[in-house]
Amino acid sequence: MIKKWLLILSLAFVFFPVSAAQQSDLYRIEASATGDNKQDQQHAFELLMLRLTGDAISSSNALVAKAKGNINPYIQQFSFGDDIISVLFNESKVNQLLMQAQLRLWGKQRPNIILWYANEQNFNRDLLADSSQQEWLQQSRQQAQLLGLPIRLPVMDLEDSMAVNVNDVWGGFDGPLYTASERYATPLILSFRQYPQGQSWQIQWRLLDGTSQVQLDSGQVQASLEQVGAEAMSAVSASLAARYGVVLGEGEAEASLVSFANVTSINKYVELERFLNQQPSVASVTLHHVQHDIFTFEVQLLSPWEDLQASLDIAPRLQADELRAKYYYFQ
Repeated sequence: MIKKWLLILSLAFVFFPVSAAQQSDLYRIEASATGDNKQDQQHAFELLMLRLTGDAISSSNALVAKAKGNINPYIQQFSFGDDIISVLFNESKVNQLLMQAQLRLWGKQRPNIILWYANEQNFNRDLLADSSQQEWLQQSRQQAQLLGLPIRLPVMDLEDSMAVNVNDVWGGFDGPLYTASERYATPLILSFRQYPQGQSWQIQWRLLDGTSQVQLDSGQVQASLEQVGAEAMSAVSASLAARYGVVLGEGEAEASLVSFANVTSINKYVELERFLNQQPSVASVTLHHVQHDIFTFEVQLLSPWEDLQASLDIAPRLQADELRAKYYYFQ
């Protein structure tokens, strides 16, 4: 049975397009350039470490610092243009470095996030829309892009305006946020409450799980109006990397059998297998057995099962079985 499936599936990569919610350019950094090639490449490398680990001091790790001093082996290609350097780093070599340095890696599969951004200015409060063009908001967007955070703001059309208002965000009333966020089909919800604080600005942020409807984390940052949103994005990135990142090679490698029900087409199988192979905690994936529409994989892990479980639990098209461990439904 399995051999028959595998024969058919070998054709699927040619005939069936597969879409995955992943950051395809995670290892490409674009940053301002000074004209000093080595210095610009090293700066790009530091930004990559921040994007992958969520830790601002990861670049001070002894192995990372040594790699930065001899950076050429880690660069796949680079180019300059309009005072911007674009550097594509070698994914496998960078991942190997992080494993040797025992640093956490937050991989390409990253949960989409809807951000409800409440701003108080001149004693007025409003919710920012995806079309908002304030310069300080652009700084926040650029920081999110730099960090590899798949964040978007709501369109704030009539449907959004009727479902949620600025006081819901300001007062921490999450019910309307869960309801209003359903149309965006994002597993995570983020709320910002931004207001002036003396000579600076403050953002109180909260990260919510849209499925289980619980708060995952919260915090606050203080900075200038131009920088406070970017600082908040950095704090959120650090929180997410700590939650969903993995330390490769931590503990002994183990194999787990994981089952997925409702795999009713070749397309679903290909998408599922590719998703599993893209997880940084996964060394290899082998189809173990098939029973009707239930596919069980043997997954060889590079880190504890809980790291892969965290990624599976937030995958938009997977739903965990409440009674059976390592059993998921494909939506």
